[in-house]
Amino acid sequence: MQCSRAEPMTQDTAARSKSGMLDHCGFLWRFVLFALPFWSAGHKWMNRGRLALIAALTVAQVAVQVGLNSWSARLYNAIEGRHLDAFLGLIATFVLLLLASILVFSITLHTKRRLEFAWRVWITNNTLSVWMAQGRHYQLGLIAGDHDNPDGRIAEDIRVTTEAAVELGQALFYCILLFGTFVAVLWTLSGVIHVEAGGTVIPIPGFMVFVALAYSAIGTSLALWAGSPLVGASNLRQTVEANFRFGLARAREYSESIALIGGDADERTHLQELLRGVRRGWERQTYGLVRIIVFTTAYGVLANPFPLLVAAPRYIMGFISLGTLMQMAQAFSQVTAALSFPVDNLSGIAQWRASVERVMALQDALGELQEKLGANRIEVKHEGSLLQLAGVRVMKHDAAPVMKEITAEIGPGEHVLIEGKTAICHKLILAVAGLWPWGTGKVTLPAGASIFVASDRPYLPVGALGEAVCYPLTLGVCTPGDINAALHRVGLGDWAGNLGVIENWEQVLSVAQQQRLSFARMLLHRPDWIFLAEAMNALDEATQREMAELLVAEFPSAAVVAVGRAGLFDGFFQRVLRVEATTASG
Repeated sequence: MQCSRAEPMTQDTAARSKSGMLDHCGFLWRFVLFALPFWSAGHKWMNRGRLALIAALTVAQVAVQVGLNSWSARLYNAIEGRHLDAFLGLIATFVLLLLASILVFSITLHTKRRLEFAWRVWITNNTLSVWMAQGRHYQLGLIAGDHDNPDGRIAEDIRVTTEAAVELGQALFYCILLFGTFVAVLWTLSGVIHVEAGGTVIPIPGFMVFVALAYSAIGTSLALWAGSPLVGASNLRQTVEANFRFGLARAREYSESIALIGGDADERTHLQELLRGVRRGWERQTYGLVRIIVFTTAYGVLANPFPLLVAAPRYIMGFISLGTLMQMAQAFSQVTAALSFPVDNLSGIAQWRASVERVMALQDALGELQEKLGANRIEVKHEGSLLQLAGVRVMKHDAAPVMKEITAEIGPGEHVLIEGKTAICHKLILAVAGLWPWGTGKVTLPAGASIFVASDRPYLPVGALGEAVCYPLTLGVCTPGDINAALHRVGLGDWAGNLGVIENWEQVLSVAQQQRLSFARMLLHRPDWIFLAEAMNALDEATQREMAELLVAEFPSAAVVAVGRAGLFDGFFQRVLRVEATTASG
């Protein structure tokens, strides 16, 4: 990749050129810092060995090209001299070179793909370990910044980042070796030409090398100019494509709700608007690609006859043989091919850089999440044996308070109802769980307490029913007998015995059944602090009383804190904690 960009050098363009150079070099330095930890991580010697093997195989690839170049000279000399024996011997030599080429390229491909996947897995695991931890995946979606569609960045952009880095790196190394090797060959074959200037004869050794350098410099400069819009266009295209995929996935996820409410037309309009964004990104990228293709097509057509046209006069005048002419033309092509690395890979480099920047932006956003959450944060600590709210006031993202300050204590075994506006009470529960940081005050949770938060729509992973009930599996190992007993206990006995059935349970089970399933999870994980965030709003009153009786019977010493309304299953709650909204919250 070049750290410069050719333009007519006015004062303004010189400043832009300097800025562009700093931008390219700054990106390369950030990528080096981003990539270095992989080479010191687990399995580092295996990955370093793979890299060393790729380098050795790349040298072998160049050696094969040198052999073919030398073979070409001997072939054309044999044809020109009508030497049949030499010609037949060269056929056998070619077969050996062909087999060597196939072997080298096959091993290179296999090794590269193993290295690419190992790198992808390492970055993906590191990103997931930060993103899918402590609710960061939830909090990140609540703040503004360049971290949209993290799922697309993890699934697609990391893949492009690692695969393209290895491919482009190996191609660059190959081109450097190719250039160094064939410059020497071309210099030797070119000989010396004599140019008369003002009555003085000037000898120019290796003249074809200078022609190749000039040819490539002009081509590379024009290609960089033609492809300059591609970086931004590629980034935009990946962003809008990810937005469209997310919209489609969300429509599929909530397809039943959309169909029941008759929202097909609205959802279709939304998807069509996202598709228009895809079209704008596609058209911008197409414009950049057309500029590149127009240039590269002309450049490619000219590349083959150009060295022959330049060197042919020396053959016609008898200074060189036909074999030398063809060897010189091939060496010229190899030199220009090596120097055209930026031209040939401009589109790939643009896409790679866009993906790298999206991955680094996501990792930067995760690393800076606490800082981005702002100065007004609710402090959450784990100590003592009580749940304490000390001057807690929940705010919006812009630091506007939505509730009045509240101070309270809840002890083990207490049943407390939080009464107020549902949205505000829900945010207070999220604050207690450490997921809603915006606000002031301090939340103290019991040290070592087992906490279970049940929401109105519990998450149900796609998979076996037994895994969905026991989720998250990391909290304990559930036996089939325990799972079936829990299902019977919460009124889902019809599903007992079907623990191995794999379905998308959010679509198979009704909302009321999903809320029952959430109570089955409680029975399996046995928490001592239970928070109900509208966890029974889809159940009728009789079922709500049934679940309340279950809590009393199964969790006699557990504290239960629920969001709801006064009078809900009378006698269950020992006291009510009222949350008052601020005037600004409506």
